[in-house]
Amino acid sequence: MALIEAEAQLRARDEFLAIAAHELRNPMTPIAAWIELLLTQARRRSSHIPPEILSGLERLEYLVNAYLRRATTLLDISRIRTGNLQLTKTEIDLSSLVRETVLAMIPAAEAAGCALHLTVQDGVSGSFDRTAVEQVIENIVSNAIRYGAGQPINVAFTADGNNVWLAVSDRGIGISEADQARIFEQFQRVTGNNTAGGFGVGLWITKQLVLAMGGSISVASKSGAGSTFTVTLPLTTD
Repeated sequence: MALIEAEAQLRARDEFLAIAAHELRNPMTPIAAWIELLLTQARRRSSHIPPEILSGLERLEYLVNAYLRRATTLLDISRIRTGNLQLTKTEIDLSSLVRETVLAMIPAAEAAGCALHLTVQDGVSGSFDRTAVEQVIENIVSNAIRYGAGQPINVAFTADGNNVWLAVSDRGIGISEADQARIFEQFQRVTGNNTAGGFGVGLWITKQLVLAMGGSISVASKSGAGSTFTVTLPLTTD
């Protein structure tokens, strides 16, 4: 009886998360579209637009996108827990995708005092779910920014004929061996840090997405000596 009630409670929670995620995302989608349109027009007429207006629109775009990522996180939790995570593979230019995704995170890195250094092997393409790859990159780089203690962050993307690798290294607070064993679980954060924000599920979602694409994720770190997260994905073509 207790097991049945617990399962019913879990289903109710997952249904609530799915509904909440949709309700949080839907009103912001047209707002994000309008901001993108206004920002595009402002950039085209930058010589006639005060710099503070252009900068404000860029900051607003970043904040709205950050909000949408939070809502997407809730939706991903629901999909993963209910087994409804579905990936759609298409042939994509991975080199360009990595570069674009990381460069879009420069404002967040600068706000945290972290300099982003990006090295990308050109000409790498493969069959992947574009949204899943974007989210994996965003989650790992965001994690480095959050715990990077204002130090430089290195992002490297390489490939051979069989696999692609994404390595994100920071020089921040690092992760103890005890924490390394649990950071890929739900609602877990590195202990002893004072950073705010987040649900504590980013690395869990990242791992689930990586596994769904047939890959792996690992971390090498020591307390006070920074961390390196490495994602390995099999390189396939349609």
